[in-house]
Amino acid sequence: MQISSLIDIIDGRLLNQPSISFIYSFKTDPSKVKEGDLFIAKKIDDVQVAVENGAFAVILESLHPIIDEEIAWIKVSDINKALIQLTRFKLAHFDVEAYYCDSITYDLLNIYASSSSKGIKFLSNDLEEFMKELDEIENNDYIFCQDRELLDKIYPNNRGFNSEEYRVSNFTEHSLFEVSFTYNDIYFPKLKLASIYIPQFISVYNFINEDIDLSKLKNLKHFKPLFLDKNLEITEFGKSDKFLISQTNDKLLVNEINYLENSYKYGKSIYITSTYNTKLSNKQIIVDDLDKLKDILKNNEFNCAYIIGYSLDQLNRTLEKLEKQFTLF
Repeated sequence: MQISSLIDIIDGRLLNQPSISFIYSFKTDPSKVKEGDLFIAKKIDDVQVAVENGAFAVILESLHPIIDEEIAWIKVSDINKALIQLTRFKLAHFDVEAYYCDSITYDLLNIYASSSSKGIKFLSNDLEEFMKELDEIENNDYIFCQDRELLDKIYPNNRGFNSEEYRVSNFTEHSLFEVSFTYNDIYFPKLKLASIYIPQFISVYNFINEDIDLSKLKNLKHFKPLFLDKNLEITEFGKSDKFLISQTNDKLLVNEINYLENSYKYGKSIYITSTYNTKLSNKQIIVDDLDKLKDILKNNEFNCAYIIGYSLDQLNRTLEKLEKQFTLF
Protein backbone atom coordinates (compact mmCIF):
# COMPACT_ATOMS: atom_id res chain seq x y z
CA MET A 1 0.00 0.00 0.00
CA GLN A 2 1.22 3.47 -0.84
CA ILE A 3 1.86 5.78 2.11
CA SER A 4 -0.29 8.45 0.45
CA SER A 5 -3.26 6.03 0.27
CA LEU A 6 -2.69 4.99 3.89
CA ILE A 7 -2.85 8.59 5.06
CA ASP A 8 -6.15 9.11 3.22
CA ILE A 9 -7.68 5.97 4.77
CA ILE A 10 -6.88 6.95 8.37
CA ASP A 11 -7.18 10.72 7.92
CA GLY A 12 -3.61 11.07 9.20
CA ARG A 13 -0.98 13.78 9.03
CA LEU A 14 2.50 13.04 7.68
CA LEU A 15 5.11 14.47 10.07
CA ASN A 16 8.15 14.17 7.80
CA GLN A 17 9.26 13.65 4.21
CA PRO A 18 10.19 9.95 4.08
CA SER A 19 12.15 8.31 1.30
CA ILE A 20 9.99 5.18 1.67
CA SER A 21 6.62 5.41 -0.09
CA PHE A 22 4.90 2.07 0.66
CA ILE A 23 4.21 -0.55 3.32
CA TYR A 24 3.38 -4.26 3.10
CA SER A 25 1.42 -5.23 6.20
CA PHE A 26 0.00 -3.91 9.50
CA LYS A 27 1.30 -4.78 12.95
CA THR A 28 0.37 -3.77 16.51
CA ASP A 29 2.94 -5.95 18.29
CA PRO A 30 6.44 -4.41 18.00
CA SER A 31 8.11 -7.82 18.41
CA LYS A 32 6.25 -9.11 15.33
CA VAL A 33 7.23 -6.20 13.06
CA LYS A 34 9.22 -7.15 9.97
CA GLU A 35 10.91 -5.02 7.35
CA GLY A 36 8.27 -3.20 5.33
CA ASP A 37 5.52 -3.28 7.96
CA LEU A 38 3.33 -0.48 9.23
CA PHE A 39 3.43 -0.27 13.02
CA ILE A 40 0.37 1.07 14.87
CA ALA A 41 1.68 2.41 18.16
CA LYS A 42 -0.87 2.20 20.96
CA LYS A 43 2.03 2.44 23.42
CA ILE A 44 4.60 5.07 22.65
CA ASP A 45 7.31 3.01 24.37
CA ASP A 46 6.95 0.32 21.67
CA VAL A 47 8.04 2.61 18.81
CA GLN A 48 11.79 2.12 19.25
CA VAL A 49 11.55 -1.68 19.01
CA ALA A 50 9.26 -1.52 15.95
CA VAL A 51 11.64 0.81 14.11
CA GLU A 52 14.63 -1.38 14.98
CA ASN A 53 12.72 -4.38 13.59
CA GLY A 54 12.26 -2.68 10.24
CA ALA A 55 9.00 -0.73 10.29
CA PHE A 56 8.54 1.37 7.15
CA ALA A 57 5.87 3.55 8.79
CA VAL A 58 4.61 4.38 12.27
CA ILE A 59 1.14 5.59 13.20
CA LEU A 60 0.92 7.33 16.56
CA GLU A 61 -1.49 9.42 18.55
CA SER A 62 1.06 11.35 20.60
CA LEU A 63 4.31 12.87 19.38
CA HIS A 64 7.53 10.89 19.43
CA PRO A 65 11.00 11.95 18.27
CA ILE A 66 11.53 11.06 14.61
CA ILE A 67 14.39 8.61 15.08
CA ASP A 68 14.52 7.51 11.43
CA GLU A 69 13.87 10.13 8.74
CA GLU A 70 13.65 7.55 5.95
CA ILE A 71 10.43 5.97 7.22
CA ALA A 72 6.98 7.58 7.45
CA TRP A 73 5.77 9.08 10.71
CA ILE A 74 2.01 9.60 10.71
CA LYS A 75 -0.03 11.26 13.45
CA VAL A 76 -3.72 10.57 14.00
CA SER A 77 -6.18 12.04 16.48
CA ASP A 78 -7.58 8.65 17.56
CA ILE A 79 -5.48 5.48 17.30
CA ASN A 80 -8.51 3.20 17.89
CA LYS A 81 -10.37 4.86 15.03
CA ALA A 82 -7.30 4.31 12.83
CA LEU A 83 -7.32 0.62 13.78
CA ILE A 84 -10.97 0.35 12.73
CA GLN A 85 -10.37 2.17 9.44
CA LEU A 86 -7.39 -0.01 8.52
CA THR A 87 -9.20 -3.22 9.44
CA ARG A 88 -12.22 -2.19 7.38
CA PHE A 89 -9.98 -1.36 4.41
CA LYS A 90 -8.21 -4.72 4.61
CA LEU A 91 -11.42 -6.77 4.92
CA ALA A 92 -13.01 -4.93 1.98
CA HIS A 93 -10.58 -6.79 -0.28
CA PHE A 94 -11.92 -10.22 0.73
CA ASP A 95 -15.11 -12.12 0.06
CA VAL A 96 -16.00 -13.16 3.60
CA GLU A 97 -19.19 -13.69 5.59
CA ALA A 98 -19.49 -11.76 8.84
CA TYR A 99 -21.95 -12.50 11.65
CA TYR A 100 -22.75 -10.98 15.00
CA CYS A 101 -23.80 -13.52 17.61
CA ASP A 102 -24.41 -13.85 21.33
CA SER A 103 -21.62 -14.74 23.74
CA ILE A 104 -22.68 -18.40 24.20
CA THR A 105 -22.56 -18.99 20.44
CA TYR A 106 -19.24 -17.17 20.24
CA ASP A 107 -17.71 -19.41 22.91
CA LEU A 108 -19.15 -22.59 21.39
CA LEU A 109 -17.69 -21.66 18.01
CA ASN A 110 -14.33 -21.09 19.68
CA ILE A 111 -14.52 -24.62 21.08
CA TYR A 112 -15.19 -26.19 17.69
CA ALA A 113 -13.38 -23.87 15.25
CA SER A 114 -10.05 -25.71 15.34
CA SER A 115 -11.66 -29.02 14.37
CA SER A 116 -13.79 -27.53 11.58
CA SER A 117 -12.81 -27.40 7.91
CA LYS A 118 -14.34 -23.93 7.68
CA GLY A 119 -12.16 -20.86 8.05
CA ILE A 120 -13.59 -19.33 11.22
CA LYS A 121 -12.11 -16.10 12.57
CA PHE A 122 -13.10 -14.22 15.72
CA LEU A 123 -13.35 -10.46 16.08
CA SER A 124 -13.09 -9.63 19.77
CA ASN A 125 -13.34 -6.18 21.32
CA ASP A 126 -9.55 -6.17 21.26
CA LEU A 127 -8.88 -5.04 17.69
CA GLU A 128 -5.16 -5.48 18.23
CA GLU A 129 -5.70 -9.21 18.63
CA PHE A 130 -7.82 -9.38 15.49
CA MET A 131 -5.26 -7.46 13.46
CA LYS A 132 -2.77 -10.23 14.20
CA GLU A 133 -5.11 -12.54 12.23
CA LEU A 134 -5.60 -10.20 9.29
CA ASP A 135 -2.70 -11.70 7.34
CA GLU A 136 -4.39 -15.10 7.69
CA ILE A 137 -7.77 -13.97 6.31
CA GLU A 138 -8.79 -15.70 3.08
CA ASN A 139 -11.73 -15.53 0.72
CA ASN A 140 -14.77 -17.52 1.95
CA ASP A 141 -13.72 -17.23 5.59
CA TYR A 142 -16.31 -16.55 8.31
CA ILE A 143 -15.95 -13.77 10.86
CA PHE A 144 -17.87 -13.83 14.15
CA CYS A 145 -18.26 -10.94 16.59
CA GLN A 146 -20.28 -10.41 19.76
CA ASP A 147 -20.29 -6.62 19.38
CA ARG A 148 -22.68 -5.62 16.60
CA GLU A 149 -21.72 -1.94 16.77
CA LEU A 150 -18.03 -2.79 16.28
CA LEU A 151 -18.79 -5.24 13.47
CA ASP A 152 -20.89 -2.60 11.69
CA LYS A 153 -17.84 -0.33 11.67
CA ILE A 154 -15.44 -3.04 10.50
CA TYR A 155 -17.61 -4.94 8.02
CA PRO A 156 -21.01 -3.32 7.43
CA ASN A 157 -22.26 -6.17 5.23
CA ASN A 158 -22.92 -8.49 8.17
CA ARG A 159 -25.80 -10.61 9.40
CA GLY A 160 -27.23 -11.91 12.65
CA PHE A 161 -26.36 -15.54 13.41
CA ASN A 162 -28.87 -16.33 16.18
CA SER A 163 -32.05 -15.76 14.19
CA GLU A 164 -33.64 -19.19 13.61
CA GLU A 165 -35.86 -21.07 16.02
CA TYR A 166 -35.24 -24.80 16.45
CA ARG A 167 -37.62 -27.57 17.50
CA VAL A 168 -36.43 -30.54 19.50
CA SER A 169 -38.25 -33.68 20.59
CA ASN A 170 -37.68 -36.45 23.14
CA PHE A 171 -36.41 -33.77 25.49
CA THR A 172 -35.19 -34.89 28.91
CA GLU A 173 -33.58 -32.60 31.47
CA HIS A 174 -31.53 -34.98 33.59
CA SER A 175 -30.25 -32.11 35.74
CA LEU A 176 -29.54 -28.41 35.51
CA PHE A 177 -26.38 -29.33 33.61
CA GLU A 178 -27.29 -32.33 31.47
CA VAL A 179 -29.90 -32.79 28.73
CA SER A 180 -30.94 -35.29 26.07
CA PHE A 181 -33.02 -34.49 22.99
CA THR A 182 -33.63 -35.29 19.34
CA TYR A 183 -33.05 -32.76 16.59
CA ASN A 184 -33.50 -33.49 12.87
CA ASP A 185 -33.83 -37.21 13.66
CA ILE A 186 -30.49 -37.21 15.46
CA TYR A 187 -30.50 -38.14 19.14
CA PHE A 188 -28.14 -36.26 21.44
CA PRO A 189 -27.83 -38.20 24.70
CA LYS A 190 -26.76 -36.63 27.97
CA LEU A 191 -25.07 -33.49 26.68
CA LYS A 192 -23.21 -31.53 29.37
CA LEU A 193 -25.25 -28.42 28.64
CA ALA A 194 -27.88 -26.29 30.39
CA SER A 195 -31.20 -26.49 28.54
CA ILE A 196 -31.30 -22.70 28.11
CA TYR A 197 -28.31 -23.01 25.76
CA ILE A 198 -29.73 -25.70 23.45
CA PRO A 199 -30.61 -23.12 20.70
CA GLN A 200 -27.01 -21.87 20.59
CA PHE A 201 -25.68 -25.42 20.45
CA ILE A 202 -27.96 -26.30 17.53
CA SER A 203 -26.98 -23.10 15.69
CA VAL A 204 -23.32 -24.04 15.95
CA TYR A 205 -23.99 -27.70 15.13
CA ASN A 206 -25.83 -26.70 11.94
CA PHE A 207 -23.15 -24.24 10.94
CA ILE A 208 -20.21 -26.60 11.44
CA ASN A 209 -22.18 -29.21 9.47
CA GLU A 210 -19.69 -31.95 10.33
CA ASP A 211 -19.32 -34.65 12.95
CA ILE A 212 -18.37 -32.84 16.13
CA ASP A 213 -16.94 -34.12 19.38
CA LEU A 214 -19.79 -33.68 21.84
CA SER A 215 -17.44 -34.27 24.78
CA LYS A 216 -15.89 -30.87 24.04
CA LEU A 217 -18.99 -29.26 25.53
CA LYS A 218 -17.22 -29.70 28.86
CA ASN A 219 -15.05 -26.76 27.78
CA LEU A 220 -18.01 -24.37 27.81
CA LYS A 221 -17.60 -22.40 31.03
CA HIS A 222 -21.13 -20.91 31.14
CA PHE A 223 -23.45 -22.49 33.70
CA LYS A 224 -20.86 -25.14 34.41
CA PRO A 225 -20.93 -26.50 37.97
CA LEU A 226 -18.07 -26.99 40.37
CA PHE A 227 -19.23 -29.64 42.84
CA LEU A 228 -18.12 -29.53 46.48
CA ASP A 229 -18.14 -32.29 49.07
CA LYS A 230 -19.24 -31.87 52.71
CA ASN A 231 -15.83 -30.35 53.53
CA LEU A 232 -16.28 -27.83 50.69
CA GLU A 233 -13.51 -29.46 48.68
CA ILE A 234 -13.80 -29.99 44.93
CA THR A 235 -15.30 -33.34 43.96
CA GLU A 236 -16.44 -35.15 40.81
CA PHE A 237 -19.37 -34.05 38.66
CA GLY A 238 -22.67 -35.00 40.27
CA LYS A 239 -21.11 -36.50 43.40
CA SER A 240 -22.59 -33.91 45.75
CA ASP A 241 -25.70 -31.79 46.26
CA LYS A 242 -23.54 -28.68 46.70
CA PHE A 243 -22.11 -26.82 43.72
CA LEU A 244 -20.82 -23.45 42.56
CA ILE A 245 -21.66 -21.68 39.31
CA SER A 246 -19.65 -18.66 38.17
CA GLN A 247 -20.45 -15.90 35.70
CA THR A 248 -18.37 -12.91 34.64
CA ASN A 249 -20.62 -11.83 31.75
CA ASP A 250 -23.20 -9.40 33.08
CA LYS A 251 -25.40 -9.85 29.99
CA LEU A 252 -26.10 -13.48 30.91
CA LEU A 253 -27.02 -12.95 34.56
CA VAL A 254 -30.77 -12.37 34.32
CA ASN A 255 -31.39 -15.33 32.00
CA GLU A 256 -29.27 -17.73 34.06
CA ILE A 257 -30.70 -16.63 37.40
CA ASN A 258 -34.28 -16.93 36.10
CA TYR A 259 -33.45 -20.42 34.83
CA LEU A 260 -31.92 -21.38 38.16
CA GLU A 261 -34.83 -20.08 40.21
CA ASN A 262 -37.48 -21.69 37.96
CA SER A 263 -35.73 -25.05 37.52
CA TYR A 264 -34.13 -25.49 40.93
CA LYS A 265 -36.90 -24.67 43.36
CA TYR A 266 -36.13 -27.82 45.36
CA GLY A 267 -32.66 -26.54 46.29
CA LYS A 268 -31.44 -23.48 48.16
CA SER A 269 -29.49 -20.95 46.11
CA ILE A 270 -27.35 -18.09 47.37
CA TYR A 271 -25.81 -15.30 45.31
CA ILE A 272 -22.25 -14.09 45.85
CA THR A 273 -20.82 -11.07 44.02
CA SER A 274 -17.42 -9.41 43.78
CA THR A 275 -19.16 -6.00 43.98
CA TYR A 276 -22.75 -4.91 44.55
CA ASN A 277 -24.84 -5.85 41.53
CA THR A 278 -28.02 -3.90 40.73
CA LYS A 279 -29.47 -6.87 38.83
CA LEU A 280 -29.77 -8.83 42.07
CA SER A 281 -31.92 -8.28 45.11
CA ASN A 282 -30.50 -7.32 48.48
CA LYS A 283 -29.97 -10.99 49.32
CA GLN A 284 -26.60 -10.93 47.55
CA ILE A 285 -23.41 -11.58 49.54
CA ILE A 286 -20.44 -9.40 48.58
CA VAL A 287 -17.01 -11.06 48.63
CA ASP A 288 -14.20 -8.71 47.58
CA ASP A 289 -11.47 -11.28 48.27
CA LEU A 290 -11.77 -14.89 47.08
CA ASP A 291 -9.66 -16.08 50.02
CA LYS A 292 -12.75 -15.36 52.13
CA LEU A 293 -14.96 -17.57 49.94
CA LYS A 294 -14.66 -20.79 51.92
CA ASP A 295 -15.61 -19.07 55.18
CA ILE A 296 -18.64 -17.51 53.47
CA LEU A 297 -19.72 -20.91 52.17
CA LYS A 298 -19.26 -22.48 55.61
CA ASN A 299 -21.45 -19.84 57.21
CA ASN A 300 -24.33 -20.05 54.72
CA GLU A 301 -26.71 -22.90 54.05
CA PHE A 302 -26.85 -23.62 50.31
CA ASN A 303 -27.04 -26.18 47.56
CA CYS A 304 -26.10 -23.77 44.79
CA ALA A 305 -23.82 -20.75 45.16
CA TYR A 306 -24.10 -18.59 42.05
CA ILE A 307 -20.97 -16.45 42.00
CA ILE A 308 -20.73 -13.25 39.94
CA GLY A 309 -17.54 -11.47 38.96
CA TYR A 310 -15.14 -14.39 39.35
CA SER A 311 -14.32 -16.99 36.69
CA LEU A 312 -14.56 -20.74 37.14
CA ASP A 313 -10.77 -20.95 36.84
CA GLN A 314 -10.38 -18.40 39.65
CA LEU A 315 -12.71 -20.40 41.88
CA ASN A 316 -10.83 -23.62 41.10
CA ARG A 317 -7.45 -22.09 41.90
CA THR A 318 -8.67 -20.45 45.10
CA LEU A 319 -10.33 -23.58 46.49
CA GLU A 320 -7.32 -25.74 45.60
CA LYS A 321 -5.00 -23.21 47.27
CA LEU A 322 -7.12 -23.06 50.41
CA GLU A 323 -7.31 -26.85 50.50
CA LYS A 324 -3.49 -27.10 50.33
CA GLN A 325 -3.11 -24.50 53.07
CA PHE A 326 -5.51 -26.46 55.28
CA THR A 327 -3.62 -29.76 54.79
CA LEU A 328 -0.37 -28.08 55.86
CA PHE A 329 -1.84 -27.60 59.31
